[in-house]
Amino acid sequence: MPKNNKIYWLEGVTDKGVKSLLSNDSKSYRWLRPQRNRRILVTLMAIGLVLTALGSYYSAIKKSLNLSSNLDFTILVISTVFVVASVIGGYLLLRISVRGIADAPDELLDERQLKIRNASFRIAYLWCSFLVMVVFLLLAYGPELRLFRPEVANEQVADGSFLMISVMFTISSLPSMVLAWREGDI
Repeated sequence: MPKNNKIYWLEGVTDKGVKSLLSNDSKSYRWLRPQRNRRILVTLMAIGLVLTALGSYYSAIKKSLNLSSNLDFTILVISTVFVVASVIGGYLLLRISVRGIADAPDELLDERQLKIRNASFRIAYLWCSFLVMVVFLLLAYGPELRLFRPEVANEQVADGSFLMISVMFTISSLPSMVLAWREGDI
């Protein structure tokens, strides 16, 4: 890697990567730039994140839908792969649509971009506090969850890893989601 490509470890980006996103006006990504398309992408991301979190409550959903044991595992695997791949792909498209402003370090942004990014971070922080409150309520009043433990036949405890993964995806993508939703022209 050339020496002039500084790595920003805290943000997880490189100098060249951020500069290419900020200055990229290629035709292949132009369809992502209008606010309407960015809002559609944010809505799809939110649905994908909720579906990812619902994976932790799959055993309760399975009981209410009366799925057979042969069919339920296949449905779980296929839907999990599809939803997680969609969320990751959606996040990458979301970063491109907002030109990576939410992930860029201060020194690579101008004053207007800094102001927009900081306002988006404030709103994302407020939404994260609501998200944490909802997660605590789910843990307190919902079915019992344990992290990274598959459901055992004798126990009625669900695997909480999907909820944790969804929360991590949400926290990492929420600043870009807020930025994509609020800003007219990026």
